[in-house]
Amino acid sequence: MRGIFLNLVCGYGIVPLIMKFNAKGDDRNVKYCIRSFCVIKDTYEKGISHGDNIRSIMLEITDQIPTRSFPVSERVLISSFILQMLNREERLELSRQLLEEQVNAQRVKLNHWSTITAQSSQIDTGYIAQHLVSLQTQIAGQGMRGKGDDLSDGSEVKSANFLDSLDKKGATAPRWNFTAVTRSIMEEFLNYSSLYLLSMDLNTHGRFRVRIWKINVLEHDILRSRYIEWMNTLGYSKFDSDKEEGVNFQLFPPRSQTDDNFARHGNGRKNGFSKLEIPLEDYNGTRLIFKAEDINDEIVISKF
Repeated sequence: MRGIFLNLVCGYGIVPLIMKFNAKGDDRNVKYCIRSFCVIKDTYEKGISHGDNIRSIMLEITDQIPTRSFPVSERVLISSFILQMLNREERLELSRQLLEEQVNAQRVKLNHWSTITAQSSQIDTGYIAQHLVSLQTQIAGQGMRGKGDDLSDGSEVKSANFLDSLDKKGATAPRWNFTAVTRSIMEEFLNYSSLYLLSMDLNTHGRFRVRIWKINVLEHDILRSRYIEWMNTLGYSKFDSDKEEGVNFQLFPPRSQTDDNFARHGNGRKNGFSKLEIPLEDYNGTRLIFKAEDINDEIVISKF
């Protein structure tokens, strides 16, 4: 890896950027990526000067930038540039748009097909959660799906979805799952300084709600102690058995249609763990960073 300090003159000012890319990479891609910064900044500033709304400005920008043809590293750089360029109100508005399009509208469409096919109408909230966290934190993702960190700074994002998720018994029990296939992966949980937990559920009025909490496992003593207890009781023993199986630490999010603000672990049974409420707000090492609700058929974001 090599670092290059770039002073880019984008028509009306110098944009200092520090870019890191593989020394064996294709410099043509890097040059095209640099030109993209200029296009993005020019389109954004022209849109703002004309009084255009941020939704239309971003649509014009994404129409001009063929990020799918870029290597992953350049895609992350472009997204990082965009996220840092946007101010708080613009990112809040884009978060509202994301929820309108990818949750509210998508649920209506899937319900149509569910009526026809009797298949699940539940949306996949995993990637939606990552988009929301990036908009809130201004930290880009990894530019790809699959294994690896969810954010480019190494942070992890977990989602739980209560919406349209009833089982045959009419119950719903989404979880935040922390799976590990090796000891080192299992132990890495204790090093998370930024762990983002998203819950999509219904508020006390039965309307759509989404909340995101940021957890510092290094500081949250209740969560940290329970996880260590779980590792010593269950995690290590499974790896000691030499069986090729992973382990899964599960947290239950706050109950839907309540104002609960704590996660839950343990079922109280003799062969399990004692019931434990793990605070997600008003406690050291955790805080609510995002909250949005459907109020009168409009997405209202009260925490950002």
